[in-house]
Amino acid sequence: MATSYLNAYRHAYLAPLETATSAELAVELCDAALLRLRPGAPSARLLEAQQAISALVTLVNPDAGEVATNLLRLYEYCLHRINTPDDDLESVRATLSTLRSAFAALDAQ
Repeated sequence: MATSYLNAYRHAYLAPLETATSAELAVELCDAALLRLRPGAPSARLLEAQQAISALVTLVNPDAGEVATNLLRLYEYCLHRINTPDDDLESVRATLSTLRSAFAALDAQ
């Protein structure tokens, strides 16, 4: 499901697939999740945020060693916090904002 969400997202929001870098996709997916993580967001919006984070998982290169492991742990943390009832989601927003900045810096290089 995450892969189909990623492909749909690419087609709907990004330049042609050939021109989109992994960093660009990661920035866009972080933005998509952040837009949906508002206090009091309905469960459908939280599900969309979960899908965006799950799509981020598909961008992780499993051969990247410790970097890949750490990214996957951060994504798991975010998904866990979203699934926690009555969570304020601020820690998830902070984590995704930090990752978004890092991916944007990579994309600029």
